[in-house]
Amino acid sequence: MSVEDKVQETCDSCGCFAEIGTIIGEGDDVLDLVIAAPTEQAARAKLASYETLAKQVSEEANVSCSLDQVADGVELKARLQFTCTAEKLIFELRARSL
Repeated sequence: MSVEDKVQETCDSCGCFAEIGTIIGEGDDVLDLVIAAPTEQAARAKLASYETLAKQVSEEANVSCSLDQVADGVELKARLQFTCTAEKLIFELRARSL
């Protein structure tokens, strides 16, 4: 049986297909965000919601940012540092709703 056939094989216990996704690498605990907004106030409001979520995931999360003016508004670049890869992954999954 080829590898391609095994990937499409269903699980006997739950009937699910195998899913190939992102490999979780050790030490991958930094997330870089780019927030584009028409005004600085709007960009900072969006960043505040990300910061709140990061603190819910980990009290030790560290957020740093820089603000750049662009032609149609502002661009805020934020870096979120978590204590471990799992926290970053949890944040990314929860941030999909923002």
